[in-house]
Amino acid sequence: MKVFYSFGTDGIREKYPFLNDLVAYIVGKSFAKIVDKKEKVVIGFDTRFNSYSMSLALSSALVSSGFKVELSSNPISTPALAFITKHRKCFGFQITASHNPYYYNGIKILHKGLKINDSLEKKIENELNNYFELLHQDFSNYLQLFKDNINSHNNFKISNFANIYIKHLLLFAKKKIFFEKKPPELLVIIDLANGALSTYALTIFKQLTKNVKVINNKPNGFNINDNCGATNIETFKKTFQTLSKNYQKAIGFTFDGDGDRVLCTYKENKNLFVLDGDVILLIISKFLKNFYPINTVALTHMSSLGIEKAFVSQGINVLRTEVGDKYLTKAILEGKAQLGAEQSGHIVIPPFLYTGDGILSSLFLLSALNYTNVDNIIQSIEKFEQKLINVKVLNKKEFIEKNKSLFEKIQKQYPNSRIFVRPSGTEDVVRILIESKEKQKIEEIEEIINKEVVINV
Repeated sequence: MKVFYSFGTDGIREKYPFLNDLVAYIVGKSFAKIVDKKEKVVIGFDTRFNSYSMSLALSSALVSSGFKVELSSNPISTPALAFITKHRKCFGFQITASHNPYYYNGIKILHKGLKINDSLEKKIENELNNYFELLHQDFSNYLQLFKDNINSHNNFKISNFANIYIKHLLLFAKKKIFFEKKPPELLVIIDLANGALSTYALTIFKQLTKNVKVINNKPNGFNINDNCGATNIETFKKTFQTLSKNYQKAIGFTFDGDGDRVLCTYKENKNLFVLDGDVILLIISKFLKNFYPINTVALTHMSSLGIEKAFVSQGINVLRTEVGDKYLTKAILEGKAQLGAEQSGHIVIPPFLYTGDGILSSLFLLSALNYTNVDNIIQSIEKFEQKLINVKVLNKKEFIEKNKSLFEKIQKQYPNSRIFVRPSGTEDVVRILIESKEKQKIEEIEEIINKEVVINV
């Protein structure tokens, strides 16, 4: 069977028009062949130019297959939709390509607040790729449903999921995030990446803090993540410095297009810090240890040795997982860790949600400022250099297998350094992470890889 589409690190993700309304429709039909029609389905989408039409195509496939479907009335973040699936105990589809540019799109599938497991992903993937054989026989159902007017079907409803999420998040924040204390008084700047949070994130922050400035909250379908948001932290840092120049103390949160990631810039007096997901979790963990037993956190293999040592110095063990917030969630659900984070800004803090939620994480960090000294925590992190090499290949699995002995040889040759190899979930690329306290060692390792690695596979 030819594989046209596959689930990567976090759902199906491709460039438009390779991923379009038609594919969304077929994903819905493939899902319907595997999952009981008694299950209810909710659907959300971000601000990309084709996200809404893809969500309608997906809705038509599911409704015509016998599912009851509820579609968000406005763009909504992935974590907000995850909360709806947890609250309603149902399945959910999020139309988003997360941090990628507007010309990408994707489909994430959730169930009861969690990303679906690898086994169900594989079944849907197999059906999806088989379905192209029968495409024209079934596509008429999709067209007919629009002719009949989709809103006339009893199994289809449009709802404001954002309002439900906001209500429950604010109730949770008062009791379980701020512990009845007020957020600290400082300037808060939020960068919404012209994405799914653009219509409602400011409402949340205004309920909790007095002085909020918002940027990049005017999506037009094509500007999501465009020189803004969590994938452009240096751009945000410059804007943050300009907007906060008259303030002694300020904090900035920059989110990605679907709102499940957050990175932070923090200013106190003359000190300015950029905080990635791992550092944010370190600060939150130190704060939460005042209230809960935090024994172990889950970090991915991309996290630095320095951050691992910083956790250990706080009396917190570190469990390494595969890259992807669903693997952090897996470790937490299995009782192996209490919290989890990726450098990129996915941070998992139960029990409100077991998936990454940028808004939730930012509120926890705001509360942590009442209890912790950010400067002291930053200074406690031992500095390790990292370099990420992206190698374009024809076959990712074959590349890793053919070069396994080379990577093992390098690791033995440089025992105080670290090399980590993983296939990209969305591109024909293998990512090689090199880490060491000495920049020279990284350069030496990179030179060996450039000379000896086998890439024509």
